[in-house]
Amino acid sequence: MSTHTVSQTIQLRSPQLSDASALLACIDADREFLSQWLPWVATTRTVADETAFLKYCQARIANQQLWLAVIWVADQPAGMIDLHEFMDHHAAVGYWLDRTHRGQGIMTQCLAIVEAIGFNTLDLHSINLLAEPENHASRAVAEHRGFHQDGVLREHIPIIQGTYRDAVIYSKLAHEFIATIKE
Repeated sequence: MSTHTVSQTIQLRSPQLSDASALLACIDADREFLSQWLPWVATTRTVADETAFLKYCQARIANQQLWLAVIWVADQPAGMIDLHEFMDHHAAVGYWLDRTHRGQGIMTQCLAIVEAIGFNTLDLHSINLLAEPENHASRAVAEHRGFHQDGVLREHIPIIQGTYRDAVIYSKLAHEFIATIKE
């Protein structure tokens, strides 16, 4: 199991099947809010659903198609963060955090570690981040980490039955990440 220390109380850990129950509890406690932004919440209803998702993730990690970590705060799972859609030294980042931990800078700190992994370990050239225009919290994380707002992808995020929502796209390039370290 891989662990990355974010702070004294925050760690990023490789997903384990034993995390399924605690992660589902985080989702259940915040289902209404999370479902506004994350379409997968609707289909993640049982421990078996979450376990199947974690197995799928572990297989993709093993095939180097995904980098994913469970966010642990004070020794409790509190969300997830990942790098996906690897192509030509580019990747996309995605994340979610339970309601009891939002607004404390936790995701901003976690994203800093994931950027370091992406640029320093995975040799990425850029990391993209998508957020719905109304998802101010997610957009603030990108902006706090110095991601550049590239534009809006119209009707990009599939929701339900052929409906789509816009997505604000952000990016950070490797040389921009390196410049922030030197400051």
